[in-house]
Amino acid sequence: MLVLIAGFWAAFTFVENEKLLEGVVAVAGTLLVAPVLWAGRILAENSRTTGEEAAQLWAKAAEALANEASALYRERQGNRRLDQTERPVPVRWAWAHHEGVGLPEAVAGTGAGVGTPSFAVLPGAEAASPDTLNEGELNELFDVYAGIRTGRMVVLGEPGSGKSAAAVLLAVQALAHRESMGEAVDREQVPVPILLTPYGWNPGRQTAEDWLAERLVSDFKTFRGRLLDPRTPTRLIHEGRIALFLDGFDEIDSGKRVAALESLHGLSRQIRVVIFSRSEEFTQALHTQPLSGAAVLELRPVAAETAADCFADWQTAGLPPRLRERLAEHLWAQPDGVLGQALSTPLMLTLLRDAFRGMDTEEATAVVDKLLSPSEFTSAEEINDYLLDRVLPAAYPPSRPGVRTPYTRDQAERWLRLIAARMTAYGTSELAWWQMHEWASASWRIVGGVVGGGLAAGLASALVSRFTDELGERTVIGFLPASVAGGVLGLATAIVTERRATRVNVTGGAGETRFNVGMGLMAGLAVGSAVALTVGPASGPATAATVGLAAALTAGTATGRAAGGDGLPPPHFTADPNAKPAERFLGRLIAGLPAGLAAGIPAGLAGGIPLGLAQGMQRGLGVGLAIGCAYVLAFGLLDGFTRITPDQDSPVGPLSVWDQDRRHGLATGLVFGLAMGFAAGLTDALATARHDPLGVAVPVGLITGVVIGVVTGTAAGLTVSNSWRTAVVFVQLWAQGVVPLRAMRFLDDACKRQVLRETGPTYQFRHTRLRDRLTVLAGEQDI
Repeated sequence: MLVLIAGFWAAFTFVENEKLLEGVVAVAGTLLVAPVLWAGRILAENSRTTGEEAAQLWAKAAEALANEASALYRERQGNRRLDQTERPVPVRWAWAHHEGVGLPEAVAGTGAGVGTPSFAVLPGAEAASPDTLNEGELNELFDVYAGIRTGRMVVLGEPGSGKSAAAVLLAVQALAHRESMGEAVDREQVPVPILLTPYGWNPGRQTAEDWLAERLVSDFKTFRGRLLDPRTPTRLIHEGRIALFLDGFDEIDSGKRVAALESLHGLSRQIRVVIFSRSEEFTQALHTQPLSGAAVLELRPVAAETAADCFADWQTAGLPPRLRERLAEHLWAQPDGVLGQALSTPLMLTLLRDAFRGMDTEEATAVVDKLLSPSEFTSAEEINDYLLDRVLPAAYPPSRPGVRTPYTRDQAERWLRLIAARMTAYGTSELAWWQMHEWASASWRIVGGVVGGGLAAGLASALVSRFTDELGERTVIGFLPASVAGGVLGLATAIVTERRATRVNVTGGAGETRFNVGMGLMAGLAVGSAVALTVGPASGPATAATVGLAAALTAGTATGRAAGGDGLPPPHFTADPNAKPAERFLGRLIAGLPAGLAAGIPAGLAGGIPLGLAQGMQRGLGVGLAIGCAYVLAFGLLDGFTRITPDQDSPVGPLSVWDQDRRHGLATGLVFGLAMGFAAGLTDALATARHDPLGVAVPVGLITGVVIGVVTGTAAGLTVSNSWRTAVVFVQLWAQGVVPLRAMRFLDDACKRQVLRETGPTYQFRHTRLRDRLTVLAGEQDI
């Protein structure tokens, strides 16, 4: 393409013979046909996956997804210490006898009623009977899931009853069962369980199917870097190869739970759906929107005798045998006492177990004496609060001599309390770093954008003026006007950055909309300024301003719409880690071709037509083609790199998404800076060549290209980067005392200390009750 642009420029500048010129255009047009046809062939091959080939592709995708999900959920099992050698807390369940819930006889077998979906019993499992649905232990949840034909199952429980742990264990067990199927045909009949929280789902605007397909792409690298059709997640849902395990139905906004249940009711006609929720929140929604044929089970409280048996068996670090025996004997002797009531959930049992880790005997004795003293606690809730208050001291023990700790207990407690309070205030249980900009005023960030844009533009103008003053007769915009223009650009960019969708999608940065405001703004400003620079010297300031504004509006609107949709599907080899750099480059260009053409066509027409009218068709056509091709390249690559991340195989986690977003911003800035520098340099060189020799025009173009490339590349990289904005937010929050300056490192450390846990690309507190308790303490701290 660069050769063709140079050829066009040289031909229309130096060739005077019109017939010879026509020949050059014909040859160049012929040369352009081959790349276009090649790109079309690649796109055709990319979308040709039907029939038996498509079925095989979906089977491979399901197999890869199962392998990834198995590794992920086993890791969660280990992080939650659910695979420990110590005796696990024995949790039992029973049929939930709530209003609106049917009887086991109505769900067992095929008697679920008219309109209820019918699924085959999973291979290797037995059909559920009323007896198997009445009650059972935690590991028997799989028998219910695999044996019911309705495909609908609900697990209810009170806070801390072990719902999330049950969800992880059920997912691991279901995947292990799938892996045990020796024949591939049998495995294909067993769906892959996908365990998700309702994060990012607005049931009023998005169906459960669309949300699930979106989360499959964002949470699993199976759908990145492989030869998969973009529609594969949806096809896996339609083919029944996926099962949804939704943990935290109660976390959906109360006004949207009925809509969510209605959407899940429709989804469960296609795939198996298992819902984990607090009892009250689910049954309230069930009154308005029934879930016919669902097996509704409820986790039972832990009996005091069972808790005593656990302490008798546990080899808890920091708790000598005599202290364990004291706790067990007290629970055996007073099963209905305050301590027995407090330890009726697995959460409180494990909190008490973990509270002793790192203690010496004297400290552990003091804690046991306090728990067993009849005058210390008058209610189970007081003991629960006491145990919750012990989480952070256990996670952040005092530093030992010679051992440096990154954070003191006081620091960690203050920051975690304030983080919990902010999360509660914004009504979320998910800590998504790219959403933390909502915690601090955007005004200061917008002011920073204006100041930064003004300084960058002023500096660019000064540099261009400094290095091109002696290269001929040139009029360069002054420092003050350039700073004003840069400030306006910085203001627009900052507003767009603050207002654009910020839902991180690890396959393409921020969530996209039908109209990409950022791309539209950059295209409009870039095309408008380039056209004004080209047309101005030949047509006068008024014409240049009018034509530049028209080109800016046209290019901005067209590019924003082209970049806001799905774009062209990139060739399969684009995301292949073994692909050659040239193939990846071509794939990104193809993916961003609609946006490139949307910016390049108006730029070429607006730059070429006025110049052709003023100086002749040959010069107008040459300049128009050169500018148009340059902007096709610039914005095609920018949009292509925005859609396809530079690292397709990173694991999904808060830190990996942070690092990936930074690399994505750097890659976007580099590509856009190179392309825009080339376009601006070419435009300035063409404008200079009208009144100066080639020896002057080329250096002028080079200098302009380098300066503009650096400035625009930096602006583009910052505009598309969520991590950059969040880094600025961390500075704001650090000034308020909410988080440390290196907040991501602190959050990762808290996760390793088991105060937080990872759920895909976000963090959560170890339990909602811990977050709620820290929120209360934050309020007391402020008082």
